[in-house]
Amino acid sequence: MPFSIRSECDEEDRRFIEGLNPRLTEVIAAPTHSSTDVRSFQEAFTATAWRADGAKNATFLAIEETGKRIGYVNVREGSDDVLGEACGYIALLAVEREHEGKGVAQSLVKQAERWAKEMGFSRLALDVFASNEHALKFYERAGFQPETVRVIKKL
Repeated sequence: MPFSIRSECDEEDRRFIEGLNPRLTEVIAAPTHSSTDVRSFQEAFTATAWRADGAKNATFLAIEETGKRIGYVNVREGSDDVLGEACGYIALLAVEREHEGKGVAQSLVKQAERWAKEMGFSRLALDVFASNEHALKFYERAGFQPETVRVIKKL
């Protein structure tokens, strides 16, 4: 299954990206939040991929030769909390279920790394829900290492 990576460019791309929100929310176990809270969070967070605040931001899509969209990554300027300097930040990454394990996510992460280097960042960070064990293993294989763990308690 050959595919290529290109920049997000139109409303059809955005509809595809928004259509993957259920893929992202299905792996979230947030014990202090309702499923409605999680869905609302994901919809609002995905919408930030198109923010027009002047921050460095890019979205890349994986596209089959047929033109079918099969995954995407949104990468933007973030902050290294230890040094207080800017870094690249993978905000969103999703791949259609039937394309998992076929190198799509790996290619999207590589594109995010290229973008971050082009922007002059020396680090690339991301957040992942603790319940998303599949993603945690994927990111570890891709060379990411955990630095912080956030814990939460409902009062």
